[in-house]
Amino acid sequence: MRLAIVSDEISKDIRKAVEYGMEWGITDYEIRTLTTGRVPYVANDEINLVKEVVKEYDLNISAISPGLFKISLLDEEQLKLQIEENIYESFRLADRLGIRNVIIFGFKRYAKEPQSDYIQVVHILGRMASLAEKYGFQLLLENEPGFWADSGVNTAKILDDIDSNNLKANWDPANAAAAGEIPYPYGYLAIRKHIRSIHVKDYRRSSNGEHNYVVVGDGVVDWQGQFRAIMHGVYINYITIETHCKPLINNSHRNIVKIIDMLEDYELDESYVIK
Repeated sequence: MRLAIVSDEISKDIRKAVEYGMEWGITDYEIRTLTTGRVPYVANDEINLVKEVVKEYDLNISAISPGLFKISLLDEEQLKLQIEENIYESFRLADRLGIRNVIIFGFKRYAKEPQSDYIQVVHILGRMASLAEKYGFQLLLENEPGFWADSGVNTAKILDDIDSNNLKANWDPANAAAAGEIPYPYGYLAIRKHIRSIHVKDYRRSSNGEHNYVVVGDGVVDWQGQFRAIMHGVYINYITIETHCKPLINNSHRNIVKIIDMLEDYELDESYVIK
């Protein structure tokens, strides 16, 4: 198990992000947004720069997150584009970077969307899982509030119904909390068998009802319980920091320190090594 960070949670400039990350001991990076846009639609020179930086610092890219299916089923034009083009472009970029993991999402729910649309959601994501199997990639479904895949329970149901080894979970407890779920233990207990990676940030709702992401330990997520469970539960490839609160550089470093402190408090199985 490895500790990673979403690079643009430090800086969209990959070299700057890595320079800070290396100072903090981070050698694994999830790539989402660079200075020229969100992957896979970024300048070719910038992809070459990513490869150059990876080689120079002997880094590992944990996944790319192209934002696939952060749309509703009503957006037919975008849906067609993502199914017929964007998924393939994402696979091409992942292959170019020498990785297999691609993070996707589970469709926004529009106001009063009928439950019957769930069938279409499962059908489309199932097709994407079949493509991933065909081309040798691992899709990781990230839960997000306001989506069909929002909580641990609802995301687990989608994954159970599709039942593919090429579609698993990128579990985000803070997003589950924002969706109204108690992520640990309840959401985790539902989704645990599907988890392959986990996003780490915290969540707190303000007195006026606004959703706020905060540094780990400053919100409602029981991260101590969650970390304890994943240390002695199913194997997880990456624990990935997704800071989501400014100032990014300062709070990313605070998250790293807090997470390492928490993880070092636990006696690990021999099968787990935090790097």
